[in-house]
Amino acid sequence: MRIGRTLPPAAAPIGIADVLSGITGMLHGRRELERFRTELQQHFGVRHCFLVSSGKAAFALILLALRELFPGRDEVLIPAFTCYSVPSSIVRAGLKVRLCDLSPDRLDFDFVELPAMLSDRLLAVVPTHLFGSPSDLPGLRQLIQDPAITIVEDAAQAMGETWEGKELGTLGDVGFFSLGRGKAFSAVEGGVILTSRDDIAQALSRRVAGLPGYGLRKLIGLISKAAAMTFFTHPLLFWIPRCMPFLRLGETFFEPDFPMLRMSSFQAGLTANWWERLQSMRDARRTNVRRWMELLEETGNRGICSHLLPRSLGLLRFPIRVRDSEKRKTLLHESANKGAGVMSVYPDSINRLS
Repeated sequence: MRIGRTLPPAAAPIGIADVLSGITGMLHGRRELERFRTELQQHFGVRHCFLVSSGKAAFALILLALRELFPGRDEVLIPAFTCYSVPSSIVRAGLKVRLCDLSPDRLDFDFVELPAMLSDRLLAVVPTHLFGSPSDLPGLRQLIQDPAITIVEDAAQAMGETWEGKELGTLGDVGFFSLGRGKAFSAVEGGVILTSRDDIAQALSRRVAGLPGYGLRKLIGLISKAAAMTFFTHPLLFWIPRCMPFLRLGETFFEPDFPMLRMSSFQAGLTANWWERLQSMRDARRTNVRRWMELLEETGNRGICSHLLPRSLGLLRFPIRVRDSEKRKTLLHESANKGAGVMSVYPDSINRLS
């Protein structure tokens, strides 16, 4: 247990002014939600935008809409190494998970293996911009010839990043962001769905309209979490929640019974000046990425997949692949002792989940 300066593994800060803006947003109600929705729609250049309670809810709602549009298809293809929230959403939508291995050198599908996995049972393929590292959407589009297979772009961790000048989250048939606590931009929790396909939007509109809103108890919980994040994500204070095992900070769970709600006006209020704040955080992350790459180059370390990534990325987390299990344990132990914020992101690959 470390007492003292400790770096959060990933955090998008929320300030006191942001919390006050969130409370003001509650007073504005639907007008605040419409403001945020319109800003997102205009910035990302899409025809439709939906605001919900989490990235998991956003993905599950997309899949439920696609299931309605393409009955008889019940499989969703995802990378074998990704956030546990992804298979959680697939199970929540009543669909089957199919896995494709990752490329040995990138956090992306193995495009050699991928063609054999396309079938007439496949409802969707989900390229994932893991940690903000872009998946090859143009290559995937060339590969998929079946119009009934939808490309659902998992940009949960990549808000603000681009691919050849185009915003991630807008390259698939439909995409989504997460506004969770450890994402590129945070509203404590929240999910955003973007699409320019009218058929998908119509099916989504019916489902989102039928969602319940945040009750008073959940709303008070949101405000409390936002206030806690204002103070305890600071490196000088993060050791306090880190020393509380019951909070289970940094752990990832497979939980397919999560709630699906409409976004609250408090969350929308937290997003005032969201683009400027997102870019400021992205610039800081880009600086950190360059420093990590320079350090690894100096040490001659090539046991990583990140050495192929562009230095311009503002990665949510900087990925390091350690092949030696003992070295991995040592690295995590030293990080915990020194408060360096290094963590094992996902304990295992998706195929090992029970």
